[in-house]
Amino acid sequence: MEPRLDIIGAALADASRLCILCELMDGRAFTNKELACAAQITAQTATTHLKHLEQAGLTRSLRSGRHVYHQIASEEVAQVLETLARLSPRDHLTRGAWQAPDMLVARCCYNHLAGQLGVLVSQAVIARDVLQLSGEALFPAADYERFAQDLGAALPRRSETAMAKLCLDWTERRFHLSGPFATALLAYFLQEGWLTRQQGQRALKVTEKGYAGFEAHFGISRAEIGE
Repeated sequence: MEPRLDIIGAALADASRLCILCELMDGRAFTNKELACAAQITAQTATTHLKHLEQAGLTRSLRSGRHVYHQIASEEVAQVLETLARLSPRDHLTRGAWQAPDMLVARCCYNHLAGQLGVLVSQAVIARDVLQLSGEALFPAADYERFAQDLGAALPRRSETAMAKLCLDWTERRFHLSGPFATALLAYFLQEGWLTRQQGQRALKVTEKGYAGFEAHFGISRAEIGE
């Protein structure tokens, strides 16, 4: 029996549903009203779209108190959406009409850091012998523990399993990191105020503390980040 790709295709073949999915790629859970606002549709229309997306296995809902929240169904779904984004036309990224240039610098890709800064971080941890690449997976290298201690972050403990894997960035066309190590890094950057979320978009803003931290711990200069 052939896989029902038509179900996925039909779920993605609507601009409003795509807006909802892009909003959910922020990595957080949102209410129906918040997603309706992001997609510029009514709450009733958003409800219909969310049912369609959930039936296709792309999103899931959870109740907390009086509210129902929606989020991407899994990291696997997020990776598929990122892959599809790489296949889509990207000429709009260089036109003056592109409304979120900060998305090119740093953004959430579900639960890890993407964009130009995400690529720079991935290159830095490999170059600094924090992680070593084997195929498309990354494992702890010689300086892993020292890096974690100097950074002061709660990174995953060294193990024989992969700490991260390569995720091809849809705007940079180069690799950033995903997986447990990358998830922990993004959580640390947000918690410590190196990065701040921007309302209504996946883009992340680098703070002054962040510029200093990225240079001190990753060797990434302000000029390289490009904001």
